[in-house]
Amino acid sequence: MLLLLSLACTGEATVELGHDTSSSDRADTAPADSLSWPGEDWATGTPEEHGLDAAALDALQDYVFRDANHSQALAVFKDGVLVYEHYADDADVETPVTSWSAAKSVTSALIGVAIREGHIELDDPVSEVITEWAEGPNAAITIRDMLEMQSGLPENTSNAYGVYGAEPDQLAYALERELVREPGTRYSYVNEDSMVLSAVVSRVFGEQAHEIAAQEIFAPIGMSADWWVDGEGQTLGYCCLDTTARDFARFGLLYARGGAWEGRQIIPADYLAESTSGQSLPAPTSGQLLYGLHWWMDGDDAFAAIGLNGQYVWVWPDQDMVVVRFGVYNKIGQGTVREGNNYQSTREPGALDGGELSALIRATVTD
Repeated sequence: MLLLLSLACTGEATVELGHDTSSSDRADTAPADSLSWPGEDWATGTPEEHGLDAAALDALQDYVFRDANHSQALAVFKDGVLVYEHYADDADVETPVTSWSAAKSVTSALIGVAIREGHIELDDPVSEVITEWAEGPNAAITIRDMLEMQSGLPENTSNAYGVYGAEPDQLAYALERELVREPGTRYSYVNEDSMVLSAVVSRVFGEQAHEIAAQEIFAPIGMSADWWVDGEGQTLGYCCLDTTARDFARFGLLYARGGAWEGRQIIPADYLAESTSGQSLPAPTSGQLLYGLHWWMDGDDAFAAIGLNGQYVWVWPDQDMVVVRFGVYNKIGQGTVREGNNYQSTREPGALDGGELSALIRATVTD
């Protein structure tokens, strides 16, 4: 069982797409607008009404739902409206999907909320909050370094199955690491860094990160989600957020619209812009994505939250467009505490390729 879990989000990632290159009273107010926003449910429209080609969307669906790709959900949103969706035969709009590492982008959003509230700054040393690192070689690692996956810290390999298999205290496991290189000098995708960042959020707010997410992000945008925790109740900031495809799209729409939701600035706009600009991998090989602040760049105009086995929240702000694709999800056990026989499983995505997916999405736009 845990062999599958060890693959959840571990190791250095190479991800390819189509281009190489509570609603808090403390939140700032953004300019009012006349955009369409989802209420309790999404408004629906036809592709043609929103400048999309129906035949090209059918081609996208045909590709995503090839038998070996093990897809559960595909949904396309344009101008704040649901224009196209398709589900596997045994799933529907209410069937949960899971994020795997796409949850890292939500952890990034939480760092933005903490910055908004004045609790931290992007270039603060992590050790100012995580006092276990106040002395020693890890003291100078910054929040930015960890968001860019340039902390200089390796994975903790003491558990054969990685952090997802570490019980019960995954934060302690994530903290038990020392530098192997100078921070800020090389990209290396490490789940433990995201676990530490979720603890930064928890400590500055005095509540667990998933509780802050529910109050400050999910409630304002009408999203309902279950974020898994470890045996100590600590939010798994590197993975493991369960919701529906439609609700994941709400998070995508928040980012498509600069971090604002119906006139309320939830994520600081300047932080969001930096989050979704390539930072790491300054000389990527052809087709390889740049990494921002826990977001993947798809060229200069789109970005994505991406998880194991082809979980995608793909965002194209210039087109006010969000596309989500999730694979077949099988939850094992009871509840959302990652210990013992409680774990998550998704089917491998077969020949699903991020570059082809991106190209097919872009081909749907007619204007």
